[in-house]
Parts: sequence; structure tokens; C-alpha cells
Amino acid sequence: MSKNFILILDGPMGSGKSTVGDLVHKKLKRTALLSMDRIKWFISDFKRSKKDNAITNAVLFKMYEEYLKQGIDLIVTQGFWKQKGSPFVAPSDFAALAKKYKVRFYFYQLDAPKEVLLGRIKNRKPSALIRTPIAPSRLLRNIRMWKKNKYQPEKTFWSHEQSAKNIANQILKNIRI
Repeated sequence: MSKNFILILDGPMGSGKSTVGDLVHKKLKRTALLSMDRIKWFISDFKRSKKDNAITNAVLFKMYEEYLKQGIDLIVTQGFWKQKGSPFVAPSDFAALAKKYKVRFYFYQLDAPKEVLLGRIKNRKPSALIRTPIAPSRLLRNIRMWKKNKYQPEKTFWSHEQSAKNIANQILKNIRI
């Protein structure tokens, strides 16, 4: 098994995936930090159609594979939940990629109580990526769907109980072992 890796940071919106992913990414060389939302915006202005989701997924999967072929580690920040007929890659697909390319696989979740998640989302600074606000009802539905249908990770970090920096340091310690 190589020293290379795939790191999945899963969780609902507002859990701190991007923040922790950025902190981990800054400490590592030759590592790609990928987010489905960023690619979805680039490809389709974040349309929420099945067709655009499938295009985004196909492009991302090719990117994952090419990075791994080139010996570049992956950090993927995304909320995963089990859905029938979902066009999205699941954690098991990443585990299969890790096996195929003989790299280590880490799967962590970040979570917090619903009120904390909603507060964080409400207080986010505007982003060049976010062109249309997400309706509160959709936010609640997404959080509820994720919590009800989430995958089982190696470890869950409760991001309201410790800082993003502390979580990132724990992940980095584990990756470097």
C-alpha cells in the first residue's frame, strides 16, 4: 500500500467540511481538494437537474481517477447520503478507487445539531460560487435527508464541540501515520 490517500470529509451543509478540508489541504503537498458544489457551479451554474448532476458526477469521477493515476492525493468535501437511483458517487466507490490505485482510504464525517448548522449557513459570507440562495425549506430538507440516510464513517467529528483547526490536526495526524 502506498503513502498516497483519498480523504472523504462528509457531512451536512454547515458542518465545516470546506473549512476543515481547506486546513488539511494547506498542510499537504501534491493534494487535490475537490468539492462537488464547486464543479457543479462550473459546469452548470448549479442547476439541480438529474442531467446536470450526472454530468457533474461523471466529470468528477474522471478527475478523481486522473489525480490518482498521477500520484496526487485527494481530499473530497461532500455531503453523501443514501438515495435510490442517485447519480452521485458513494463512499464505497471511493473505497473501490483506493483499492484499484492501491492508496489508503479515510472516511470522516463532520456533524453538529441542526440549529448550529442553520446558524452557520445563515452567517456565511457571500461566495462568488453561490449565485442563487438556497431556500430555508430546502436547507432543512437536505439536513434531514443527510441525517436520516447518512453512511457510517470511520469517525464522526462534532464540529460544535471542537475547532476546525483541532479536527484538521487530528485528521493530519492519522494520515501521516
